[in-house]
Amino acid sequence: MRLVKVQDYSLVEVTGPDDYPYAILSHTWNATGEVSFDDMKDLGVASARSAWSKVAQTCARARSQNIAYVCIDTCCIDKSSSAELTEAINSMFEWYKKATSCYAYLSDLAESPNGDPASDRGRQQLRADLGRCRWFSRGWTLQELIAPNVVEFFDCSWTHRGMKASLRYEIALITDIDVSVLSNSEELSTIPVARKMSWAAKRQTTRPEDIAYSLLGIFDVNLPLIYGEGAKAFIRLQEAVAKSTNDLSLFAWSEDEHNPSLQWYYGVLAQSPQQFASCRRLELIADPLRHDARFFTITNRGVEFQTLLKIDCGKGDYLMHLDCRDAAVQRPEGRFGTIAIRLVKTCSGFARHCAGRVFVDDEDDGGHNTARRNNWDRFTRPVHIPQAITPADSERLKLRFNKAFNFEVKAPPGVTWELVTHDPWAPRADQDPISLRPCCWDPARSVFLTEGYEYFTGMVYITFSSRPRDPFAVLCGLMPWATLPPASAAESSQGTRGAHVHAWLALCPPFDSAWRSGFSRPCTENRMSDLEHFVSQRGGIHYPRFLARLGQAMRASIGRGKALPNQAMMEYHGSSLRRLVSVSGTTQGRIHNVVISLEEGLEPAEAARRCSLGYGSG
Repeated sequence: MRLVKVQDYSLVEVTGPDDYPYAILSHTWNATGEVSFDDMKDLGVASARSAWSKVAQTCARARSQNIAYVCIDTCCIDKSSSAELTEAINSMFEWYKKATSCYAYLSDLAESPNGDPASDRGRQQLRADLGRCRWFSRGWTLQELIAPNVVEFFDCSWTHRGMKASLRYEIALITDIDVSVLSNSEELSTIPVARKMSWAAKRQTTRPEDIAYSLLGIFDVNLPLIYGEGAKAFIRLQEAVAKSTNDLSLFAWSEDEHNPSLQWYYGVLAQSPQQFASCRRLELIADPLRHDARFFTITNRGVEFQTLLKIDCGKGDYLMHLDCRDAAVQRPEGRFGTIAIRLVKTCSGFARHCAGRVFVDDEDDGGHNTARRNNWDRFTRPVHIPQAITPADSERLKLRFNKAFNFEVKAPPGVTWELVTHDPWAPRADQDPISLRPCCWDPARSVFLTEGYEYFTGMVYITFSSRPRDPFAVLCGLMPWATLPPASAAESSQGTRGAHVHAWLALCPPFDSAWRSGFSRPCTENRMSDLEHFVSQRGGIHYPRFLARLGQAMRASIGRGKALPNQAMMEYHGSSLRRLVSVSGTTQGRIHNVVISLEEGLEPAEAARRCSLGYGSG
């Protein structure tokens, strides 16, 4: 880095901003005519440039203030050296912050109408014209406005028009930057990430990468410069910010949901600062009880959050609170709306559903208020969301229900039910071990996402309030069409021609001798059927391995021509009436619909008529 000596315009090598007192220029670049580092090697060449007046006027202003050096970005940095350019951009916020004074030259600000900028008419005209200046719309000038303690504004004729301190309220209206930050850049650390991002929402840069690089100092992070990466630079900026803060407002960006050109699904990171435009009045919720819950990190599966999710069964998706609210949005009874984002389940984690924000009442506080936790996960879970999702990936996610198993439950009036992916009465089930929650299960929709995997196996447990300690295991899976027995393959091909896979179902009743199902128990051998044996061994086998072995056993049974059971019947104690639990399936388009039914109070004859034990392979 170099400084310009104001007496003779020579360049002086320096190691950092603490070497000499200096003034610094802030300006908007012209497409041509700027004085470069190479030009300064020959003052004859440099002074012939159309922008030489900016160098001369900057030095003249510094001389009048007894400042011996000035820093001018166009000519003090050797931009042919990528290493020097990287160092300069990463340290530029410090250079502006430590300057004795910053001269902001507004080349399109007209002179005062009566030649007296201090007059009332001159000040009124300044307030009217200031916001139209190009300087307030450029990306690099954001940090050049915030970082210095002293900023002096000059119009097109280099007439002094005011100071940042005296114009801070007018500047705050133009830029939406907090007055406290304009008064003292040290206040930056108290401002939510999303609100700082919103300051750049209306600003532009010539190179797409520079919109990210110009914000490095605002967020106090560093990045290597990779010109040519385009919008990826802004993703890298957000990743760097995520590694240095636990502020969830980083993910509070939004888009106009009524825009027909929007994607259906997004990653968790924004694509540009424009998506933070609605965050100008965002504020964090200052609740110490929430601080421990703010945990997220960048992984090879995207951004991982340790959080609670609220299941919105009506929409089939999830809400994730961001522990912040928008002061511009009030809910009924004067409450502020807490900001959440919508997520959908995918086989590899989650994706952001649409790009809008959701406002929920402050009382609905992400599970911290235990009286209102009915719709929230009981346990903090790792939630993985990709940093970015391309339009092509978004289109592919629309097909995530291809060959999925969709579960529906039918029960008598007054009987409630619970559908989970682990035995609710197994040891340690109340501790919700991660291995008991397969990532392919979507509890908001009661769906297994299979991704069309031809050897997929899934298992859910269902309990009914009429017999809460009797969990039924319902198994579903796929198998290659070619592995079916000839008769079954011929029958299956009539309805699934070209599908290449066959869906199967099975029902395993509770381990209670009162329940009778299609599983045979040979009198000569005191052991359970294959399915019951595998289910009973669940606790000792790693979950994916357990399901793989279970699926192998079921497909082998079907391959040998055996039908899997889909019903179980039980007599009422001291009565001839029957309970009947059954599972059935139909395929509609690309989705396999599974219906689990409970019928109670059946007469023996009716139960016998409905109970055709032994079928359930497809």
